Amino acid sequence: MDYVFNFNCKMKANEEKSYLKQVICLAALEIAITIGWIAYEKYQPQLLRKFDFVQFASVLLIAQGVLGAIFHPVSGYLSDKMHEKNGTKFPLIISGAAFAAVIFIAVSLAVQTAPSSNLKWILPILIILWLAAMATFHSPSISLVENFAPVHKIPNVAAILTIVFGLTFTIEPFILQILDRIGIPLTFVLGGILVMLTAYAIKYINQTGFAVVNDVAPVPEKQTNLFILFGMGFLIGFFKSIILFGIPSIWLSQDFLDKSSVLFSDADYLESAILFFSAISAIFVSKLVEKWTPLTSLLIGCVVAFLLCVVSYLVKHQNVVLLMLIAIGATYALLAVASLPYILSKTRRGNSGYSVGLYYGGVSASTALVLLLLYSVGIDAN
Repeated sequence: MDYVFNFNCKMKANEEKSYLKQVICLAALEIAITIGWIAYEKYQPQLLRKFDFVQFASVLLIAQGVLGAIFHPVSGYLSDKMHEKNGTKFPLIISGAAFAAVIFIAVSLAVQTAPSSNLKWILPILIILWLAAMATFHSPSISLVENFAPVHKIPNVAAILTIVFGLTFTIEPFILQILDRIGIPLTFVLGGILVMLTAYAIKYINQTGFAVVNDVAPVPEKQTNLFILFGMGFLIGFFKSIILFGIPSIWLSQDFLDKSSVLFSDADYLESAILFFSAISAIFVSKLVEKWTPLTSLLIGCVVAFLLCVVSYLVKHQNVVLLMLIAIGATYALLAVASLPYILSKTRRGNSGYSVGLYYGGVSASTALVLLLLYSVGIDAN
């Protein structure tokens, strides 16, 4: 009896160790992707100005939404088929990451050409290809959660991903200082290497399907309507983008803020503050998601986000803004943390890549739409 007890404890400890290692791999990939987006947002406007492509800024925003809406679902679908046939999604993930790395390095070479060169026209094409490549491996990677996390732990995984995303953007000013020191060409070379290394770590994520033995939530017999998953992604992405990008822009257009304060000197700092509060509230929010269920959490998050948007127009005092930053961060975390368990709770086993891809495709489309709307009124929030 003692032997059986010790054996079970050892097995449980090994499973927990494996689970943590796999979460760390996904978190590392999320950090790499986030740093890639920070570099893109930092240098894209500079590159467009340098090569006289400013007129393509709105085109790239449209491309960002369209390519995300297409490549997230397509890559997710292909990863499911690959997993069904070969028992692994890794070849597609590493291929997408390698493609993104190659584009990173190609951009680093392209930016060294003279602005008057005919070769400069390859730059916007490379940027579009990079956007496609980043979408290609993101959804299949995130969908691997289904294979190693029991259902009751998925909100915790989502919380960890929200934390690393939020904290990475919180230290964005420091990251940008480092990028400025090493320069644009080396930044894109290192970005490619970072993406490849973290994507390769995904190889060690268990592909055998641990979550299937979970009795916390039933696996749906039928796949949820595809339009519902895409539509929910569009809705959640819209509210996340509005509270993250729209509300800071509204406040900065007002006169009641002390613009000499670093926090209120630029929209980027307000966005970093929101993501910081999102990160520190993510674990608490994950407990609420477990209590309320993912769908209820998403609906509550959308209602609260809408109310915050309305209230943001009425705020006329800086202290109220500081309190609202906390509320916006927690709301953003609620929408982010509840997303993944909602998707997987509506997904027939074996279709996780496609489902995650459809959801993120909707998020990508609505995020680009919000950024395009802000850009059209003179606000470059990208």
